[in-house]
Amino acid sequence: MSFKTLFTAVDVHQDDTEIERAMAIAGTLDAHLMVLVVGVAPPPPASPYGVVSNDVWAGEITEGQETARARAKQISEKLAAAGRPATVDSNYVDRGTIATIAARFARYSDLTLLFPAAEEFQPIRGCISDGALFESGRPVVLLPEGSDSFPNPKRVMVAWDASVEASKAVRDSIGLMQGAEAVDAVLVDPVPTFDGHGPEPGADLAAYLARHGISTTVHCMPREGRDVSETLNRMALDLGAELIVMGGYGHSRLKQRIFGGTTTNMLKDTKIPVLMAH
Repeated sequence: MSFKTLFTAVDVHQDDTEIERAMAIAGTLDAHLMVLVVGVAPPPPASPYGVVSNDVWAGEITEGQETARARAKQISEKLAAAGRPATVDSNYVDRGTIATIAARFARYSDLTLLFPAAEEFQPIRGCISDGALFESGRPVVLLPEGSDSFPNPKRVMVAWDASVEASKAVRDSIGLMQGAEAVDAVLVDPVPTFDGHGPEPGADLAAYLARHGISTTVHCMPREGRDVSETLNRMALDLGAELIVMGGYGHSRLKQRIFGGTTTNMLKDTKIPVLMAH
């Protein structure tokens, strides 16, 4: 698919680093950029008789809304000065609502850009990634620190496990793979099954991509006691991949957050761009 609308969200207190990277990516894709400026509102004061309102809290809410609007105006002016078609909005809401709002914006975009965040902004980034990945039906791209090759990767690695999530990610990245010089499908400890990989793991995926003009090299890799994410990152490094395509959260989010998992590890340690779908 072509990416004609991109979405990203930033904390009201973040600088312009992520905005500038998003501008550069949108320029390369000739895409419209949607930016959401998010501020976390304090919860209303409570008493033994329930939630109550007071002038101090109401004043904080008003001030927070004004700050978010002012930051959105700054970003809008920056984008306009650069000649980049964009839509900038702001919301000052409780943390529990951020994922819902991010999902709404992500549904009206082709791709959500998720940039690294400083420690103080990690909770908000988590809410944004949850909303965009789980509630929008659209893919997201996790981007590492510094410059990278997205959206023009020369070599793409598909982390293929024959899941619905991986299938969506492959579908959403067809255009990127068609523009790449090489595509590799990496399967970790694949098991031939009639309802998953088929009798020859990777063969059906290679045939499917070939019909889109994409030549694919299939690699079946053993875990050898390592986490799947470690195996994938090592293989990506060995291959010189500039983009990983994979499904996100094939297992329960709660289970992965408690016990760890491939998606959680990739979110925490993004070494190269990762296009992920759920």
